[in-house]
Amino acid sequence: MAGQLELGIDIGGTFTDFIVTDNERDAVFVWKTLTTPDDPSLAVISGIDALCDAHGLDPADVERVVHATTLITNALIERKGASTALLTTKGFADLIEIGREVRYDLYDIFLKMPEPLVSAERRFEIAERIDHTGAVVEPLDESHLESLAEALTACRAESLAICLLHSYANPDHEQRIASVLSELLPELPVSTSADVAGEIREYERFSTTAANAYVQPLAARYLNVMAEHLRDAGITAPLQIMLSNGGTTTAGEAARLPVRLVESGPAAGALIAAHYARLLGENHVLAFDMGGTTAKLCAVDAGQPAIGSALEVARVHRFKRGSGLPIRAPSVELIEIGAGGGSIARIDELGLLTVGPDSAGADPGPACYGLGGALPTVTDADLALGYLNPDYFLGGRMSLNAHLATNALDTSLGEALKLPTVEIAAGIHDVVNEMMATAAGVYIAERGQDPRRYALVATGGAAPAHAVEVARKLGVGRVIVPPAAGVASAGGLLVAPPRLDYARSALTPLSEISWESISELFEAMEYDARTTLTAMGVANSAVTINRSVDARYVNQGHEISVPLNDAITDDASASSCIQRAFDETYRQLFGRTVDGVPVECVTWRTTVRGVDGTLPRAVTTDADAAPPTTRSAYFRGHGALKTPVFQRSALLPGEQHSGPAIIEEAQSTTVIGPGDVFAADQHGNIIVQLAVSGAAS
Repeated sequence: MAGQLELGIDIGGTFTDFIVTDNERDAVFVWKTLTTPDDPSLAVISGIDALCDAHGLDPADVERVVHATTLITNALIERKGASTALLTTKGFADLIEIGREVRYDLYDIFLKMPEPLVSAERRFEIAERIDHTGAVVEPLDESHLESLAEALTACRAESLAICLLHSYANPDHEQRIASVLSELLPELPVSTSADVAGEIREYERFSTTAANAYVQPLAARYLNVMAEHLRDAGITAPLQIMLSNGGTTTAGEAARLPVRLVESGPAAGALIAAHYARLLGENHVLAFDMGGTTAKLCAVDAGQPAIGSALEVARVHRFKRGSGLPIRAPSVELIEIGAGGGSIARIDELGLLTVGPDSAGADPGPACYGLGGALPTVTDADLALGYLNPDYFLGGRMSLNAHLATNALDTSLGEALKLPTVEIAAGIHDVVNEMMATAAGVYIAERGQDPRRYALVATGGAAPAHAVEVARKLGVGRVIVPPAAGVASAGGLLVAPPRLDYARSALTPLSEISWESISELFEAMEYDARTTLTAMGVANSAVTINRSVDARYVNQGHEISVPLNDAITDDASASSCIQRAFDETYRQLFGRTVDGVPVECVTWRTTVRGVDGTLPRAVTTDADAAPPTTRSAYFRGHGALKTPVFQRSALLPGEQHSGPAIIEEAQSTTVIGPGDVFAADQHGNIIVQLAVSGAAS
């Protein structure tokens, strides 16, 4: 049996999830445990030991390990990275503080911008200049590099970002500085902007490179420790890491470019939803992933999650676009909503009930955990409503205290709201559902889509308890709850393909394009990507390459992404093919094109990927599972109802039931409203058809 197991590890803010698949035996094994915030690796090791003991697995049989982490995001938000220095072209040391000079809120007179990751005293300048064509205007003055090394030592820099003007067009100066400083200061990690984000727009490129340098020492230490702990646990398989773009890479590549791990964990939820969408033949689904700390939502169309080329982190105002640090890195396009099982409910300054965005997390956790939390959370409300079984949380490995939940609700909210406990709990449940549905509705509208076209795929420990009502508020008619939904994101790690995205800016008028030069640029990027994929064991014949270009009308401020096809072979075909693709994409986005205005190509992108992973398709049913029981559960508009409670393993494919109902499994609980109809399918999904929705035909 040696070497047949695959292991996915997803560390979240509240829980750490594990999944082991055995494709030869068509088996899946899962585990969920509280995250250990002070040292996340402790939860990983204890979880692996418990999982293997529970199912009789041998760690030596693991042939592949894929890991997702929130470490990078948290380090940027909490400002717990390295003491970082920045070296730039003379005269541009303050560029990362000046930013775009755009106000993200025109009417906030006390508006705050994010503090740069590099303080003024650690910003250095050097005489050199390259123009936008890559031509050297002023040669690099290397005479100051030795004194610069001394200054970096004196300011105790732990990492260095080298960000020179127009290095995307010519990286020679950055590479030369990095080479010299690496000899003078061999222990100092160095990030060059041409390597991290070789694209136009200095502020975004500088910000991304500074962020990469800021988290690089932390990422390297963490990944080394994680690999060491895995070896100690008896796992010899190399560690792979989930990237923000929904692909996996080597631990070494992740340590070199850790800024590409910012959305590592959330991307996995979108991938598992895409996996089940393809399996079920669903062209349009919304990946709804709600854990203990946050909820995330992503549109999946034609079986693939939307991928963007930029994102923001460490926002001053969590939900205000433009208030964070811009990061130029390929990432699954999703929205984050400050709503999870641990989100705290309180009365705001207007006397209204509000939920989140702060969370009780894993420590101290919701009040019902009995770990010291005293503030009411979404989980406390769900327990008070009768949705959660206090004796079957984590499959009975953890008990919930209903008295502590009720006490937290009454103590913090009862006096202000003057309502019975169950009404307070119902209010929390409804408010958090409304928050998520509203945010999802805006996200879908901004994409020019109708939510009624979609089905909602619910993953994460808290999502199945809320998904049906969120879908109802959105007008979505179908909810899909995958097998082991509470740890499904860990499964997303295993279906993720090895994937790398590269981009290089080369501003070129379409009428002057040299396809030979562009082909050389693509080939250089793709060579680097293939080298990494080969190290992951991906055969050259299994590699797929997709190319695109960011193009715009001359003098426009921003670009659109245009796919490139295989028909391009020379300058003439490049010009005509790109023009047609640009017109088609522009018309689709904006409803028109602009006649007579020439097009220019700005940034060339390539995606190099292996094949998607697989999950066993066996449906786990248990003929000896306990028959349905009943308990009282409260549904707003219906009151307390005697509600059937099913064990998920007892549901047979095709067997149909009507709500209200509660479906329990070890990692999550699915709540189905009165009148809704549900059944398990041949893949183990629970399919819920809502009784009342605005679903389009």
